[in-house]
Amino acid sequence: MQIRIYGLIILICALASSLTGSDKQRSKIPGEDEKLSLPVFYYEVGTYPMLSRDSVKVIIKTKVPFDAIQFIKTNNIYSARYELSILIVDENENKSASKIWEQSLQTESFQETNSQQLFDINEVTFHLVPGKYSLIISVLDMDTKKKNIRKDMIETGHFYEKPITISNINIIEQEFTNEKGEIDNISSIEGTVNDIKPEFIVSFNILSDGGPAKITYKIFTTDGKEILSNTVTDTFDTGISDKRLKIDRKNLGYSKYKIFIDIEMGDWKASNDRIFQLRWSGMSKLIDDLDIAIEQVKYIASSKDIKKIKKASPKEKKEKFVRFWNQLDPTPGTEENELMNEYYRRIRHANEHFSGFMEGWKTDMGMIFILFGPPNDTERHPFELDSKPYEIWYYYDINRTFIFVDETGFGDYRLTEPYYDNIFRY
Repeated sequence: MQIRIYGLIILICALASSLTGSDKQRSKIPGEDEKLSLPVFYYEVGTYPMLSRDSVKVIIKTKVPFDAIQFIKTNNIYSARYELSILIVDENENKSASKIWEQSLQTESFQETNSQQLFDINEVTFHLVPGKYSLIISVLDMDTKKKNIRKDMIETGHFYEKPITISNINIIEQEFTNEKGEIDNISSIEGTVNDIKPEFIVSFNILSDGGPAKITYKIFTTDGKEILSNTVTDTFDTGISDKRLKIDRKNLGYSKYKIFIDIEMGDWKASNDRIFQLRWSGMSKLIDDLDIAIEQVKYIASSKDIKKIKKASPKEKKEKFVRFWNQLDPTPGTEENELMNEYYRRIRHANEHFSGFMEGWKTDMGMIFILFGPPNDTERHPFELDSKPYEIWYYYDINRTFIFVDETGFGDYRLTEPYYDNIFRY
């Protein structure tokens, strides 16, 4: 239990500076490496049919958390600026569309500058000739000059090859009545479904010559297990029809899923799919699966506590997990649990950088990184003549050094001295 208490103290200390205000700016986690400190953002690319069939409407939505951008305090106002760049090039690397602009954020609350629940959301529309394109999106923090670049593909070459065409599938996050008295909605850029209502809504566009149709939707787990399936009949108007499906979520747990939608009109069929995630309010965006997240608290929770959570019913499991993290919340009463976010951020980093024969978070390097964060200094010795490959991690702030040796020669680095005896480690 000592290691868990010590690791928890380290995690809490790592958060201290980011939760304390500054007259100039908020600080990041000490020792955080360059890649971890790049501005995080989310995006979604939607393709929609046009009546003319000579182009495709491409809608790109971006979502930047306040926490991702550096805020500066001036006269009791916290301000931040970032540059958003979107570039689309064709297969010959010729520019097909682009836009660059600057966004400004302001708040009077220091707490909001650290929020991962507040976002700056933007939407840009382009019209592209059907084809294959490369997309490059970047967010540049105007204060730190750090830039995060994301790349993707837009493939619409066969968009109109059938008389019936389906757009991408939208997960409706919120419905409201607009100024015209019409029902409008906000779609989830991250494909998130909350647990507030017993059902959720998906929407999509259909371009067709009109007539009766059959709509079938199926939902699968990420490993291919079918959870539910349903078929409804409808009649489409000639041209573009906006369709919505209300789906019961009672059989869905807190995990990732894929929804498939098939449209059949006579001899023609159109299909599309998308990934979505069921979450609860306050759940870290870095958690993809509740059962896996429960396993991953092993470095700061006792095996007894973990077993109690795992044996609970699905509803109680979520409640016990939330209660566990609420007890550790450094800012109780707020929407976010910064300690939970930091813990699962480190797990994601460990999985991205230390995975090999096992998931990165389960490795020795992953364990140390999760508990202590990025080292202040690293020595790498991959090609020593008189020894096996090894690495040394230095943590000057806590006066600790960890040595990892690759015993097999395949990148399976192990601690030379086991950090603690944990029988449920592997």
